[in-house]
Amino acid sequence: MKKSLLILSIGALLFTSCKKEKTSGDFSQTDATGSTVVKGSVSKNVITPNGSGGWINTSRVPVSGVNVSVKINKNSLYPGSQAVGADVYNATTDANGNYSMVVKTNASGAAALITIDGYASTLDTLINGAVKPGLYATYAGNSQNVTLYMGSNYVFNHQFTATNLSTNPNNINIGSATITGSIAMNVALKSRATATSSPVFSFTNIAVPAGTKVYMDFTMDPVLLTTKQYQTTVDATGHYTFNFPTVAAGTAGFPQNATIWVADLSTTRDTVLIVAGNVTGTTTGVPGVFNNASTSQSSVYNTEIRNAINFNFGGFTPN
Repeated sequence: MKKSLLILSIGALLFTSCKKEKTSGDFSQTDATGSTVVKGSVSKNVITPNGSGGWINTSRVPVSGVNVSVKINKNSLYPGSQAVGADVYNATTDANGNYSMVVKTNASGAAALITIDGYASTLDTLINGAVKPGLYATYAGNSQNVTLYMGSNYVFNHQFTATNLSTNPNNINIGSATITGSIAMNVALKSRATATSSPVFSFTNIAVPAGTKVYMDFTMDPVLLTTKQYQTTVDATGHYTFNFPTVAAGTAGFPQNATIWVADLSTTRDTVLIVAGNVTGTTTGVPGVFNNASTSQSSVYNTEIRNAINFNFGGFTPN
C-alpha cells in the first residue's frame, strides 16, 4: 500500500510540473467573429475620339494588376480581449478590374483601413477597341477608414485619373488634306504621215485604263495612330484623288508622309496607230506585266492640296 501511494504522489508531482502556467500577457479570444467580403472594381481614364474630329479624356477602362489591401487592428477585432497587432489581407484586380477578398470581422463592427495602391503607367488612347500607348502618367491611389460587420459585403471602388493629360501627344485636332495626280503607262506608237506612207515606230506614255487601283500609305494616321493604307481607282483620264484626315503642321510625333503607289499590272503592251496626227486605232500587243511604281510626298498637313503628283508604271516585262 505504501508503494502505491508513493507512485501516485510522484505522478501528481510530474503532472503539476509539466502544466503551462497562464500569464497576464497571453491572448485569449473571448469575442465572436465572422467574415466580411470586401470587393470592388478599379478603372482608369483613357483618351477616345469624340466623333467630331477631336478627343475626350473621360472614357474609362478596367485596370488589372492593382494591389488592394485591408488592414484590421486586432484590438478592434477582439475588443474584449488583450490583442495586439493587425491582420492584413491583400487582393489583386483581375482583367476586368475587379477584386474580392474575405476578411475576419465581428458583430459589433471592426475598424478597417482599405487601401488601393497607386501606380505609374501610360495614358493610353482607345480607338475601336485597340489600345495605343501614350506618355507615362501617375495614377494616385486611395484609402479609406471603414467599419466592417461580419456577415455582410463591403464595396469599395476607385476611378484612377492620370495627372498629365495636357502633355499627351494624342490630344490633337484633326483636319484634312488632298493628294491628286495621274498615272501613265508606256506603249508603242506606229505613226504614218498618210494612210499609205511608211510607218515610223516610237514610244509614248498614255493614261492607264480606267479603274486601275492606286494605293496610298500614310504614316501616323491621326485616328489609328499608325500607318494607314488608302485605296482608290483612276478615272477615264488616268487621274486619282485621295482625301484623308491629318493634323496641323508642327504637331509633335506626326511626320505625315505619304507614299502613293501602284501594284504590278498584268495586261498587254499595245501599239497605238496614228495617221496624220490622229489616233486611228490600237493593235493589241504581247501580254506581260507593267512593273509597280511609286512616288512620295512628305509633311502633308491640314488644308494642303498636293496636285499634279504624276508618275508612270515601271518597265514592261513580256510573258
